[in-house]
Amino acid sequence: MRGSMNEKWQLFGEHLESAPARLSSRVRRALRTRAAGTADSGQDVPAELATFADLVADRSYRVTEQEITALKTAGHTDDEIFEATAVAAYGAADRRLRAARLAWEGY
Repeated sequence: MRGSMNEKWQLFGEHLESAPARLSSRVRRALRTRAAGTADSGQDVPAELATFADLVADRSYRVTEQEITALKTAGHTDDEIFEATAVAAYGAADRRLRAARLAWEGY
């Protein structure tokens, strides 16, 4: 695969939100951009999933079995929870990567 690391990183993020999955691409995109800090896209996301994704993005070390159980009780499947976790983690990593580049490169 050719291309810069930045291009590969962006393609990976696009793949996370567009590949076949249990959560719709719209919801995954909203969770990703919300975690990345590029948009507050909460209107397309169930409140409990948005809260969970915010926790993953900002304080992942605080995720406990209780949060997972609450999502399951709200009707979310293991696959949906995994997908929400993956896109939120990617979005948070993207936000941090952009901040590091800004600090390092000055733009």
